[in-house]
Amino acid sequence: MATQRFDKIVRDFIEVGEGVIVYLSDDVVFTRALRNIVSRIIGLKIETLIPFSSIPAAMDKCLEFRDNDTPCVVFVERMLNDRPTTDFIITLKRDFPTVKMIMLTWEATQETVAYFFELGVSRVLVKPASANKVIEELASAIDPPTELKKLMARCSACLGNKDFDEALEVTDRILLLKPNSALGLSMRGDGLLGIGETDKAAQSYMAAHENKPIFMAPLIKLAETFKNMDDERALAYMKELDEISPLNPERKIEIAEQHLLRNEPEQAEEYFDKGVEVAERETSSMVGDLTERIVDAVSVVAPNLAVKYLNRVIDTKRILGRDDLVYFNRLGIILRGEGRWSEAVEVYDKALLIVQDDPVVHYNKGLAYWEGNERTKAIGCFEEALGLDQHFYIGSVGAALNIGSLYLDLRNYEDAEPFFEHVLDIDPENKAAKKRLADARNRVPPKHYSDSSQRKKAQAAASHDVDVSTSFDMDSLSAPPKGKKKKKKGKPLINLDF
Repeated sequence: MATQRFDKIVRDFIEVGEGVIVYLSDDVVFTRALRNIVSRIIGLKIETLIPFSSIPAAMDKCLEFRDNDTPCVVFVERMLNDRPTTDFIITLKRDFPTVKMIMLTWEATQETVAYFFELGVSRVLVKPASANKVIEELASAIDPPTELKKLMARCSACLGNKDFDEALEVTDRILLLKPNSALGLSMRGDGLLGIGETDKAAQSYMAAHENKPIFMAPLIKLAETFKNMDDERALAYMKELDEISPLNPERKIEIAEQHLLRNEPEQAEEYFDKGVEVAERETSSMVGDLTERIVDAVSVVAPNLAVKYLNRVIDTKRILGRDDLVYFNRLGIILRGEGRWSEAVEVYDKALLIVQDDPVVHYNKGLAYWEGNERTKAIGCFEEALGLDQHFYIGSVGAALNIGSLYLDLRNYEDAEPFFEHVLDIDPENKAAKKRLADARNRVPPKHYSDSSQRKKAQAAASHDVDVSTSFDMDSLSAPPKGKKKKKKGKPLINLDF
């Protein structure tokens, strides 16, 4: 009987393969039922089941099993403490690729099932479920190797080793055993793509998708193939993927980027919005990375969108910490680039509510004031930064040149000299530093300009091929060269990524 076969698969997994079953759940009823199923129906000891209601504890245990080469099946709730467990699934599959996961849920739509299969979940079990159904799903996730599975494993290894000719021979055997195998057709597409047969590969991927529409891999390969060819069909396949699995935020960002390439900012913004919304709901750990990716994509062509999404990630975070200063930094830089220096000052003031003792924030706030020709306030910010760490600028031509230039501008000649000297220690041929150091030593008053744009032009002219504009930012700071002064003991080198 099928039930006895499923029981044997699970028993062999635990007794012969020394496998374990982890379950991450806050459902007391299911936890008790799973214990009874394993202990009474299969006759195994309770110790083979390891329950967790905490994501960090479950993650640590699973990675311990990975390090010990212990086979592992994980039951994981779709929702835990009223929050999706998507982050856990993504992280575990990334760090433990061979783990088998069974998603537990009270309801399942095609969209959620497609997305979790895409993330690497082996099975989706809708509760309530009978004991036989639980064992069947568990056995199906374990799924001992069959002839077809062995061939697919061999084909996967060939593709990994870029032995595409042998991989194609193996797919011939796979498709003889199972002519409409979506995975076999998809692997054949990989092999054909590897030998440069792009059109035939696309046909194989299409056949795989037609045979099993919910199987995402062929469509993903099609989208990648046509994207690499700069083909209009790439966007069409991405959108088809998005319809099948609309919970993937990264794909929505990819679609938006394709619209940007086509000079379609409104359509891009629509998908950027959808991507961030899904990430906020499903995968909170991805929100920051996705925002950074959006900002990279739009900061030049649509800086207003960069400001929008940086403000959004700052405003939606319940707790802000030092790691979040990167968003304030980028927002300040973009606002200054748009001439909105006073708004940039406000951004840095918010950052100072998080960390008051970070010289980088004070320095960047000073740059914003300088952009607005508020020189006295700017030098006050620079001196705040130096008061917190007198060596924070060490190793950076731009930061030292900026501070020295502002002191020179304010006719604080003796204060300016050490900064220009430091620039020449790093870059002895720096023309701007040579000229300004000479001006400081000779007490030559600087020329004054009516606005920051004129000042920037004058600085650029003075430096010739060296960029010393006041828009220099701390994310360009580098470590001090060997032999130069080091920062105060106990303080790590600060760069402008905070």
